Amino acid sequence: MVALAAYVLVAVFAALSGLNDGGNLLAVLASSRILPVAVVIVEIGTCMTVAPFLIGTRVAHTIGAGILPLAELSLPVVTAALVATLVTLLACYASSVPTSITFALVGAMGGVGAVMLGMDRVHWASVGRVAGWLVLSVMLAGVAGYVAHIVAKLLLGRASARAGRSALWTEIATSACVCIGYGANDAEKTLGLLALVTGVSHHRGVFHVAPWMVGFSTAAFLVGLLVGGWRVARMIQGHVFRIRPIHAVMNEFATAAVVIAASSLGGPVSTTQALDSSLVGVGASAHARRVRWRVVRKMAGVWIMTMPLAFVVGCVTGQLFVWGGYR
Repeated sequence: MVALAAYVLVAVFAALSGLNDGGNLLAVLASSRILPVAVVIVEIGTCMTVAPFLIGTRVAHTIGAGILPLAELSLPVVTAALVATLVTLLACYASSVPTSITFALVGAMGGVGAVMLGMDRVHWASVGRVAGWLVLSVMLAGVAGYVAHIVAKLLLGRASARAGRSALWTEIATSACVCIGYGANDAEKTLGLLALVTGVSHHRGVFHVAPWMVGFSTAAFLVGLLVGGWRVARMIQGHVFRIRPIHAVMNEFATAAVVIAASSLGGPVSTTQALDSSLVGVGASAHARRVRWRVVRKMAGVWIMTMPLAFVVGCVTGQLFVWGGYR
């Protein structure tokens, strides 16, 4: 029964990822209006399915086996981490700004592990590396977006603002690369949790990502995207910067380069954060005064507060489980 509850919570986590991250992806990939929303949704689902087979599952291993000691975990500990993550995500979702799924998950796992297993059992170096990857990816994506747009302007000249109208295949290619990057990184957090629950519930003490987990994760993600993703997309679409086709292509190109590179190295990052940061870089290069910096600061504030908030929620949740006799 506890194992079933854990799988349900993982499904809810994947659905919330679809609502939050999927909405963010929709907002950016469909903002240029070159690709219809339905095409973008199909593209996201397809690329998420094939990405782990193309690039591997190193990020899933980092999350599932790198934060807490796998051999010492129990289903109550994993369940408490999932509950704390979901509480944090729902709290941040109430702020009406997309947050970092990775920060929420890692922070919650750290808080629960510190209370239920002991401070010395949490792999704090791995937590630090995850935070470092996230910060580095945001910085690199911003710089990459800025540079990519400058290069595009030099190559295309004055026609660059409208040239993207005829670049349908370029838009399809760059948006597909972003979706593959998402599937090989953000989506693998769900794969890591599924493998973790499966390993612990069967007392294997081993971490293994099975093909069925990819289908499970993608299906739950798409449910969340279809149910509430468009609401998130409407919140942020055009709020950072008014995107033209060339901006969209450069934004996607820069994001895909950063996320796919991080995925191949096993570095958990946030594709949505990279997209937003790259978009700010593109906007700053194109028309810095038109970038809505107030929205950017608000989004950055939510990102920064997510991990500490998740850690506190994790500590409280873990203590409640201990008091309830679940360890």
